[in-house]
Amino acid sequence: MALLTNLIARCTLPAMVLLALAGVIVYYSGVIVYRLYFHPLAKFPGPKLAAASWWYETYHELIKNGGSQFTPHIRDLHARYGPIVRITPDELSIADAEFHDRLYAPQPAVRDRHPSFSAALGTLNGCFSTNDHYLHRQRRAAVNAFYSPANLAAFEPLAQQRVDHLCNLLWEHRGQVTPLRTYCAALSFDSFYSWAFGNPLRLLDDLDKAEMINKTVEKLVTSPPVYKCFPSAMRAAKLIPSWILVKLSRDVANAFELQAMVAREAERFVASAEDATDVEKRGHSVGAETLFSVIGKSRIPGEEKTASRITQEGTEMLMASFTPGRSMMNGVYFLGAFPDVLTKLQAELAEAFSDPKVAMDFKTLSQLPYLNAVVKETLRAGFPISSRLPMIAHETMQFQEWEIPAYTAMSVNHRGLLFDETVFPDPHAFKPERWLDTEHPIDAKRYFVPFGKGSRGCPGREFATHLIRLMLARFAQRFVFELADTDWDRDVKVVRESLLTASAHGSTGVKVVLLDERN
Repeated sequence: MALLTNLIARCTLPAMVLLALAGVIVYYSGVIVYRLYFHPLAKFPGPKLAAASWWYETYHELIKNGGSQFTPHIRDLHARYGPIVRITPDELSIADAEFHDRLYAPQPAVRDRHPSFSAALGTLNGCFSTNDHYLHRQRRAAVNAFYSPANLAAFEPLAQQRVDHLCNLLWEHRGQVTPLRTYCAALSFDSFYSWAFGNPLRLLDDLDKAEMINKTVEKLVTSPPVYKCFPSAMRAAKLIPSWILVKLSRDVANAFELQAMVAREAERFVASAEDATDVEKRGHSVGAETLFSVIGKSRIPGEEKTASRITQEGTEMLMASFTPGRSMMNGVYFLGAFPDVLTKLQAELAEAFSDPKVAMDFKTLSQLPYLNAVVKETLRAGFPISSRLPMIAHETMQFQEWEIPAYTAMSVNHRGLLFDETVFPDPHAFKPERWLDTEHPIDAKRYFVPFGKGSRGCPGREFATHLIRLMLARFAQRFVFELADTDWDRDVKVVRESLLTASAHGSTGVKVVLLDERN
């Protein structure tokens, strides 16, 4: 002890710094050697840099070509190394549809979410971000009640009213180049917010606010995933006073304001002693239960019903509302870019709805083969969810000759299934007819996964599909239009793949000119 004390006393500051630096180098060298040669995943193929450090992923996510490039890079790795690749020190990527079925399986399969992805939206206690399988199952059961057939029926008149209002507003700008991005975003955000919280935002009448919300959410879900790579960044940002945060990053400040907006809804709900299902007292314009009311009535523990916890559930709902708006805009592009598709769709709609003034009901629309083929192809070609969403299985899994240890993080990218050439010939072409081929039917249950799959799949997929279907049908039925100042490579093509997909930087989205009304 005395010898050590003497050595420390004789060390100069530079010597101590060098000693500490040497210790760090030795430590991390040991970690790298372990990951490369002794880690349970050391036997799996893949680049050594990916196996050695998460900085490999961080470089592709945050730096290369402006960021959000790791997902497409993984596809390149599969082309080089085969169907199973080690892409980080603790994660394997598997390119196989059958394995996708097993990994993203429904109950009773036990699957945890990888912790790094829980930080992507900053909602660690929301259902989407919940790591633990059993806690997620509990939260998901409470949320699932919100997506009941009764709530869907109550959502229908709200959706019809919002879509008709959208079309009326667009018609006011007939003959002008009209950007659809903000209008479609306003329709989606307002519809889902009104439905979920019983408090309409009226974004179609406040397009500036709609654009702010859309840009803010888009930044969160399509920008390089800083919070996933550096989870502490979100916690640090929350400690900064709002007046300083606005000067540092308007986007981050707006994101916190959106969460505060949802928090106010949650606090009003929790503070209310009234029956949450009382429509008149709750001011619910839809006639259905709110997201918070179904959580409040559920059997989950009291700590799961606090304002702070359900705020995160509501924030995830708001973020998820971005996807339908983007898909509606893409759908209009495809209709304008492929006149033969538009003509076929209009003929089918004319037969189903001979009176254009009659409301389009969900049931009839869901039974129209060509309309459903157009919507499916729009979702496939646009593949809104691009993140690999790694899961952790509690059991050992087998893939070909590879035995994958229990508790290994694994992922199968959904885009690989949606663009599988053996299932979708000429996968980059927009062909709704592929969904109507009775001789070679597509196994939609396995390969149509735009909203994910299994117990972690999007619970609101049916509601989102109904809204997209209704908007595209009414737009096609009512208007003669043409695309304007719209370029596939710039405004529609997916070039960034973060949590959700995005087009090129600087794109202002799809634009149209309404020429006439068809009826």
